[in-house]
Amino acid sequence: MSPAAKLPTNSISAAPGADCRRASQLFAETLDPVFRTTIATPERIDDFRAALSTYFMGPALFFVADMLGTTYTFSRDSARIARSGLDLILVQRTLDGSDLRTVNGVTMQVEAGDVSIFDLTRPLHTETQHCRNLTLVLPRHLLFGTDVQNDALHGLLFKRSTSTARLIGSHLCALFEDLPDITQAEAPTIVTATANLVTNLVAPAIAERQQPSPAVRGAVIMEIRRYIEQHIATTDLGPDHLCKMFGLSRASLYRLFEPIGGVTDYIRTRRLRAAFDMLANDRKRGVGEVAYACGFADISAFSRAFRHQFGMSPSEVRDMGDRGPLSLGPAEKQSATSVHDWLRFVGSL
Repeated sequence: MSPAAKLPTNSISAAPGADCRRASQLFAETLDPVFRTTIATPERIDDFRAALSTYFMGPALFFVADMLGTTYTFSRDSARIARSGLDLILVQRTLDGSDLRTVNGVTMQVEAGDVSIFDLTRPLHTETQHCRNLTLVLPRHLLFGTDVQNDALHGLLFKRSTSTARLIGSHLCALFEDLPDITQAEAPTIVTATANLVTNLVAPAIAERQQPSPAVRGAVIMEIRRYIEQHIATTDLGPDHLCKMFGLSRASLYRLFEPIGGVTDYIRTRRLRAAFDMLANDRKRGVGEVAYACGFADISAFSRAFRHQFGMSPSEVRDMGDRGPLSLGPAEKQSATSVHDWLRFVGSL
């Protein structure tokens, strides 16, 4: 690699009057590992615009998306999470327009100037008719290491009036302006510096989310949650076990976990999430092996709980196959495949 080599890029766009169907298809195919993208047929061809530019920065990807003239829907469900196996974080700054996003059953409006963070191991649904945004895609460990609960990251929204949104947003805009001049040799250092900036600015919001209410603020519940994550395979991990380990009465333990749904439900949810991640990322492991590794002694009970939680059986997640190719030309397929390869590379870091 030449020290002066520029960043590899990939761009697709639909100019006014272009073949909307083909442009929509390529737009959707390029984003396929991340979202199931649905683009409604525009009422006026001349109003339709779908443009997507991707910059490969080594340990990160930078997307610039421009959508106008029809309804765009982006969905990431359990099936797509399992199929893609991407453990990545999106940091996004909305430049123009707005969209509606549903995260954990809550719908939020994201407007121009807002900064949002999303976890690709969690479901997400977005709908927009006019939006332009910048998105930095990073491996989780570059931002938050392994100490932060996934639920504390997903759906973080900083409104444009906050200092956090202004500082992160202005940095992403400056990065966007400099992308054509950044070399491959410079990119890793720039990505690390950007990740450090984001981590430090959003840390207070993450800390707030990890402490669900004033009643559970403090070290005790955080220590218990860390213990649960580290001992997820222990079959007798439950209220009695935790009371003994931490010297708590049952009543005290129940009060601590009441704001987040109760200790038994919390343990079961964490076990199921661990099982989902294992099945999605290591398809050679059998369902029974994964169940036991996550503390389930009864495979049938595990399968029922898994389907209830995710709407899919453990086998369906493990055996999730790739979607068949769209009817695109060879050059177009190769263009989309390049972005898929970049996503897999960043996800493997």
